Amino acid sequence: MSALVDPVQPLLKAHRRLASDLADLCREVNHEVYLVGGSVRDAILGRTIRDLDLTLAADGLALGRKLADRLRCPFVPLDDTDRTGRVVLRRRFTIDISSFKGDSLEADLRKRDFTINAMAVRLADLLDGRPSIIDPLGGAGDLAARRLKAVSEASFRDDPLRVLRAFRLAGQFDLDISPRTQAWIAACDEDLRVVSGERLLYELSLIMGRRRAAGRVSAMIRSGVFASLFPGWVGSSSASASTSPSSSPSSSPSRRLERTDRLIARDVCIEDQGLYTHLTGYEAKMAGDRTSLWILRFASLMLCGIRTDVTAAGADPTIDRVESAPGTTDPALDRVEGAADVTAGVAASTLDRVEGAAERLRLSKRERQALHQLVFGAARLLEGTASREPDDEALCRILRGSKDETPGAALLALAHAPDEGSATAGRLANAVRRLLRFYTRHRSLRARGLMLNGADILNDLGLAEGPEVGRLLDKLETIQTIHDIRTREQARMLLYGDAAHGLASA
Repeated sequence: MSALVDPVQPLLKAHRRLASDLADLCREVNHEVYLVGGSVRDAILGRTIRDLDLTLAADGLALGRKLADRLRCPFVPLDDTDRTGRVVLRRRFTIDISSFKGDSLEADLRKRDFTINAMAVRLADLLDGRPSIIDPLGGAGDLAARRLKAVSEASFRDDPLRVLRAFRLAGQFDLDISPRTQAWIAACDEDLRVVSGERLLYELSLIMGRRRAAGRVSAMIRSGVFASLFPGWVGSSSASASTSPSSSPSSSPSRRLERTDRLIARDVCIEDQGLYTHLTGYEAKMAGDRTSLWILRFASLMLCGIRTDVTAAGADPTIDRVESAPGTTDPALDRVEGAADVTAGVAASTLDRVEGAAERLRLSKRERQALHQLVFGAARLLEGTASREPDDEALCRILRGSKDETPGAALLALAHAPDEGSATAGRLANAVRRLLRFYTRHRSLRARGLMLNGADILNDLGLAEGPEVGRLLDKLETIQTIHDIRTREQARMLLYGDAAHGLASA
């Protein structure tokens, strides 16, 4: 079956002796080395294999170290209990070698997560070009039928993270989760509470980093997964709102998440208000291999909770009017740079919810900061346009809080906007256009600096050093963001008002 052989060739060619050394190792253990798991699945699908998963009855850790020594490649011990080690080849190819989980190959396969990952191929046969699939659980048939089936309910009990992995694999390979597997997920999703934040973050970032993630995320909400991960937050409140008789289709979490996906994909059917030119940076890496796109979608999910609270209460208990003066933040947010700007006027309970989600997932400092800037920037923009058009100073306060995440906050506001054609939607569209214009001007301003500095203000007004100078510099930043100022005299006129005439004549 050349269809199984071809996807492995790039990895085998990553080292000139790899194929022959693997064949030698097979002979040394009586050919009982097997290609297993995702490697077989990907080979069936014709996907290039970069990570080869091997298992055998003998000591996988010892065999892996022996192979690495022969190839003179780095070796990383992964799990002493399961006797698993990794050989690191060039161009980021890897080989993981483990001992059987159980007393036989079939016992090992029955301990795996899903049937599509519970297939094996004898490595010696693969190297000889005549592989055949060992498939006691029918994984190949499930893959062909685009069906995701767990091996057993114990699969989720053994490792609750497999609940998230089910949704990730379903989205990645366009599979339907079988009804029985869905029932097992519903019975086990509360066990997710014991899974470490780092492991949860890995799976969630993969789910939300993929294109068209809205469908899978909505399915996770309906299944109760998010209610288990973030008690009292997205799952329960959003689910109840989406089924409320008074809620419109456009206000449901599914609709908002779908619009978020469409805006990220630059759907030509949605008016972007000049947004798309500012979104190029969201493909860049933010932390590890995670891009900004996943945190943008996660912020949209968090925003569903805020907007649901607002709708259910009939008013906004979470966010002060955007025109209000900046307030103070929850002490827990002190470690988040810029939190005082973006969360000004936000209720402590809402801060606790968002910060609790960030803490649960062990987000990096950069991701935590972006989450706050996106969620609260979008929420303040939505609230600021709910009943009237926000003035320029109000938009500048949103810009000051959202900083580099302003385009993302604008995208989320558009995704969570009321029905098109309403007066509120019109105000929001206009506010987004103005905000993005200010954002462009502010970026230029940051590059070239203010027209006046602190020393200029001290000399102009005869002030002593103190907080008043900082307040005037902040005011000047807002003025230059709003107005296209070309000269220092214009800056003085707008900053000092009538007092500037006296300075000019002095």
